[in-house]
Amino acid sequence: METVSTNSPISAAAQHLATTIKTHLDAGEHVLWFLSGGSGIEVVLETDKLLAGTDLTNLSVTLSDERFGNIGHPDENWQQLLDGGLSLRGATLYRPLINQECQITTDEFGAWVMQVMSVADYAIGLFGIGVDGHTAGIKPHSPATETSAWASCFKADDFERITISPLAISHLNEAIIQASGQSKQPVLHDLLHASVDVVDQPMHILKSVPKSTLYTNIKDL
Repeated sequence: METVSTNSPISAAAQHLATTIKTHLDAGEHVLWFLSGGSGIEVVLETDKLLAGTDLTNLSVTLSDERFGNIGHPDENWQQLLDGGLSLRGATLYRPLINQECQITTDEFGAWVMQVMSVADYAIGLFGIGVDGHTAGIKPHSPATETSAWASCFKADDFERITISPLAISHLNEAIIQASGQSKQPVLHDLLHASVDVVDQPMHILKSVPKSTLYTNIKDL
């Protein structure tokens, strides 16, 4: 895993994402991009602006995880992206919430991920890291850490979550990770230097991705 320490991790991650996506699209490839909510929203919106003018016809886009509820609820990551101005004009966008119960929503989401992954020439994901070692919506010791499906739903201590699974992450070609703030120093040190079971720190599944880059403003890792 490559580590880039910079005072502007959001801009650096966005530039990396935009350049990679554009390169593969310009080569005529089909690209799948998993977005990140929460602190990743700024990265997504900046990447969107950098892709303006690029033909996005062969780009498929969805979230790596979503907070379950009705479409448009206040904590929905997709709604926050739309409110921030997400466009990605020309791309195929999949909004995970469908106003159905959690398991039906998750089954539909997982089926879409599996189908698009099977035809994508290049799959790339943007991820954050939590202080507890979670990534996407995969919380430590949650059902999502051990599922054999492409997606999982479960009730966490904060939200009822829908997330792609470790299986889905392991099929990516590339992962871009953006995690900053000194509170993340211990867990990022573990990511780079320790061997920890995915059940305890799900972020370690990112090590299964052939190419990964961590962007952070933490200098002492």
